[in-house]
Amino acid sequence: MIPLRVLELGNFVVPAYAGMILAEQGATVEKWANGRDPILGCRSGAALWEWINHGKTLVNRPVASLLSDPPAVDVVIDNFRPSTLAGWGVDPEVLAERFGWVWVSMWSEVGERSFDLIAQARSTAEYAPHIPFWLGDTAGGLWMAFKALAMYATGRPGHYVLGQASVLQKLVEGELQVERPESLPGNVVPWDPDPYFITEMAAVVEYKGERMEEPIRSREWKLANLWHANGRMRV
Repeated sequence: MIPLRVLELGNFVVPAYAGMILAEQGATVEKWANGRDPILGCRSGAALWEWINHGKTLVNRPVASLLSDPPAVDVVIDNFRPSTLAGWGVDPEVLAERFGWVWVSMWSEVGERSFDLIAQARSTAEYAPHIPFWLGDTAGGLWMAFKALAMYATGRPGHYVLGQASVLQKLVEGELQVERPESLPGNVVPWDPDPYFITEMAAVVEYKGERMEEPIRSREWKLANLWHANGRMRV
């Protein structure tokens, strides 16, 4: 059986993380890059680039060449703005229908621009403070990979658009189902009748009369105890 063939387009973390996840699960991933990805300008950008593109084939090709020389793939993932794609004459809906691709795009729900921090402000910041890592990007990439696999597995080619804040909100969707009681202190989860919180030193959970406390773990502890291969988590 031929492995799932994925074409990764776009910039920065969302499609790159999706492509990385799919490659780790055995997909053949080809990434079209032009050497100007914003990742390369980040602090330790070269290391981030190497980590997030592990297992992919990198090719320098313009996106517009999809029209004249379409690749033999099953899935396309991207996070280009709609106006950018239109400027190249690329219509994901038309191409997905023509070639039988599952094409998954990540767009902004409001306007055309979105970033990790913007997604957090639109979704999770109501419940918790800023999380100082790119949760909005990695969650977006994970949902993009899931959507691509689900649509491919069920034989439904076409163009599917995800919203970056919406998929991040999906992780805490239950909190939209109820009004958060004003009497709850801090950021206590509204569903839990028993203590369930985290301090600067430890996580605290009470369940069926038993209290558990877990210290905040260091990088060294994680590398010694979490399941990984050379720092790449096993999923």
